Amino acid sequence: MWRYGIIAAYLAVSACAQQAAEYPIEAYVQLDTLLPSTIAEWTGAKMVLVNRSQRTIHCIPRVIITKEGRLLARTKVPQTHAWNLVPGGQLLLHGAQLWGGLVFPDDPRHLDQRWLPLGDTGTVTICIHITDSLCIEHFAAPLCIERRIFHYHLPIPLSPVIIDTLRWGRRAQHVVHFQWMPVLPWRPATCYIVRCYPLPDTLSIAEAVRVQQPLLEQRVCNTTTLQWRPPDLPFGRYVWTVRAIDEHTELPIATSDGYSLPATFYVDAKNVSRRPVSDSQRRKR
Repeated sequence: MWRYGIIAAYLAVSACAQQAAEYPIEAYVQLDTLLPSTIAEWTGAKMVLVNRSQRTIHCIPRVIITKEGRLLARTKVPQTHAWNLVPGGQLLLHGAQLWGGLVFPDDPRHLDQRWLPLGDTGTVTICIHITDSLCIEHFAAPLCIERRIFHYHLPIPLSPVIIDTLRWGRRAQHVVHFQWMPVLPWRPATCYIVRCYPLPDTLSIAEAVRVQQPLLEQRVCNTTTLQWRPPDLPFGRYVWTVRAIDEHTELPIATSDGYSLPATFYVDAKNVSRRPVSDSQRRKR
């Protein structure tokens, strides 16, 4: 009986080896273990394709991202984006070359799918298939890996906020010191656009931000503070927001199009205390 077991095991190994040999391309992939939900930032990803066959192969990498069997994203690469691999040739793909044009089930009309955050976080499965342009013939064994996905936290206004009242005299120089928490986890090439609006009693916060022109609109990079010196700032209420964008692409970071929650503050007249007047001074008057 043991001889039959050895023979069966040998046949199984031979069948697996034969099946592996049917794939003309060997593929290797390198990807960070912790990834942001915005796939356009997976720039460190690399994949190497090696043609072990004696024929030239016209192939396309296709990516499917799932979580617990639920589709999160997939690539839909145009046929014109296929790559040619000559016999014995090698191809290195990285970043956008690998991810191609991503199509998300939630919003297929988005202009650049790679900058739309994944709709879920946690451990996801990323499978890469190397196929022909019609996605019929597979040239390599599917590469499936699990990775941890996280969302960026939006910037948070720190000051001035609702508990802050800025006080100055009418002739004093106006200086507003804006400060906010950065996008977390920290990422390079992050810029912030700070906007400030008047907040009259006739408008809600959302209306004030939506219908008015900002008194301040300034962009800063690699910092989370801004000093604003307006020529005039009447007494009253104000609302401000900060938006996080990528320095190079100008595209928003995180959800809510990169906008923080709005923060309000109040500008009031400075209380000037008068010195007590002595009896001698009163007599001089």
